[in-house]
Amino acid sequence: MGDDERFYADLPWLERFVDVPDPASYAPAPESWCLVITDVIGSTKAIEAGRYKDVNALGVASIVALRNALPDVEVPFVFGGDGATMLCPASRLEQVRPALRGLQRTAREGFDLAMRAGVVPIGELRAAGHEVLVAKFRASEHASFAMFAGSGLTEGERWVKDPERGQAYAVAEADEGDADYAGFECRWEPIPSRRGEVVSLLVQARAEDRAAAAAIYREVIGRIEGIVEGDGHPVAVETLKLATKAKLFEAEAKLLSGRAAGLGFVMKKLRASTLNRIGRLLLAKGWNALGFPGEVYREQVVANTDFRKFDDTLRMVLDVTSAQRQAIEAYLAREHAAGRLVYGVHAAQAALMTCVITEHQGNHVHFVDGADGGYALAAKQLKAQLAAA
Repeated sequence: MGDDERFYADLPWLERFVDVPDPASYAPAPESWCLVITDVIGSTKAIEAGRYKDVNALGVASIVALRNALPDVEVPFVFGGDGATMLCPASRLEQVRPALRGLQRTAREGFDLAMRAGVVPIGELRAAGHEVLVAKFRASEHASFAMFAGSGLTEGERWVKDPERGQAYAVAEADEGDADYAGFECRWEPIPSRRGEVVSLLVQARAEDRAAAAAIYREVIGRIEGIVEGDGHPVAVETLKLATKAKLFEAEAKLLSGRAAGLGFVMKKLRASTLNRIGRLLLAKGWNALGFPGEVYREQVVANTDFRKFDDTLRMVLDVTSAQRQAIEAYLAREHAAGRLVYGVHAAQAALMTCVITEHQGNHVHFVDGADGGYALAAKQLKAQLAAA
């Protein structure tokens, strides 16, 4: 492995989320790396049709497929609800592209959805004046998450989605290529709010330089934590319940079988259901068996959940009261009117969680989004504000 392939693995950890917006926390991505962007095409319509679980599953599947394609490289990623933003060494694209094609085929054949995938060289973005910067936030003893800054992410996404320019970066759909989804799990009940509402929140600072933007983000984080009287974590030990209804295993079964019906689909759904029965027993008894730490697993899940992140957009999923949500929206509306930021908010009654399990003894991470659309529908409001600006 070359030194540049250890770029992300060798980054130091940030221990406090409030430090995430600080420009000094970030290192420039190597020019020998690439920005990888995936998203479900037409995700808003799919979500409005009630398919938010499928959309979330494909977003997390992007991360799983890339990680499994590069098992010896630690890659930074951020889950966006209907897709993901990731980085990988250009030297490994021969492994990455087939995995992305496999992902697209799974979306098409298993979910009847189209998946966009694009790869943009960091060197091209930097030559055009757009930086890609990376930090690593340590959420718990066992889990860390990438944070991104710089205009390169937004510009790279714009290039990938542009009808003409995007052709140069697109991973063309093809029948060849396979993705490995080992470790993907989707087995929790929707997580009800303890306070009344689960809010998915997006904020982009409007500032002339990164230092001014960082000051805005720090203020927003501090103000929100003051309103919710803490970090607003949407997942708690007492609200985590392993699923029992067969329908809740369908997204995982579609992904792992590549089909929405048939014997393979049924067997994957049955396997997930059976393992959940065992898991419920171990959790109820507090037993540690079969590599599953029933005594502490719920606590680890809470600690390893990425409910706050930054990719040049502040993203949060928060458990709040109706009054707290109104106070947050009122504060953001005032800041928006002052020209300091744009934002999007979506409220639901519960959160959805999708998991990536390397092994149950600590090495697992959990991606959370608001039910009924979460980040994807919050993005509609943010994009409307950007268009008006």
